[in-house]
Amino acid sequence: MLKSILIIFTIFIKFINAQQNILDDRYGNRIPQQPSYFSAGYGVNLPSSNINMNNINNNNMNAISSMDKDGLIEEFGQCGGLDWEGPKICKTNFICMKRSKYYSQCLSAEAAAIATRPSPQVIPPGGKCHGGNIRSPLACATGTACFIQTENIHGECKTHCPQGWFCAKQTLSEWAPCGGESYVGLTKCKEGLHCYPHSRWYHECRSECPEGWSC
Repeated sequence: MLKSILIIFTIFIKFINAQQNILDDRYGNRIPQQPSYFSAGYGVNLPSSNINMNNINNNNMNAISSMDKDGLIEEFGQCGGLDWEGPKICKTNFICMKRSKYYSQCLSAEAAAIATRPSPQVIPPGGKCHGGNIRSPLACATGTACFIQTENIHGECKTHCPQGWFCAKQTLSEWAPCGGESYVGLTKCKEGLHCYPHSRWYHECRSECPEGWSC
């Protein structure tokens, strides 16, 4: 009888451990979505985030790598979340922002504002995107960009700048994207600059071709 009870107890313990491993696999390495934002006008720009979430694991073993010498958490380090047992105090000028039930992260006020910024309204092709009483963040539908017909008055989401519109006179400053496969937006750089290809998909206005580019 005692032997049967021990066997049942052992099976029960293995079952509990198996369930815990499933939860760890499902939630322990959960990675929050990276913040993104849109720039209205001249196409949509989606900058990549510098947040590196690769060091998160379900045992909190990498918490030390995110701490400074005083035991405070560096920028982008984990500071909370379900079952989090690591440090919870961020360095000065950073806040512990809840990204989900399972993950909180030390961010600057600026990064936190970007992460919580509401998604922009998506304007369909031909829709107005510039001028008038437009104030909220806007993004043209995929494959279109906001081209200005009349400065400060009217602009629409289109696949290209129509002939005779104000956008045909506009130029791009240095470092601005100006072309590439599937790119939609302004393509003319300011005087003294050229649109150099960094790759097949990305071109940028520069005064000279940077070393290593596909110019």
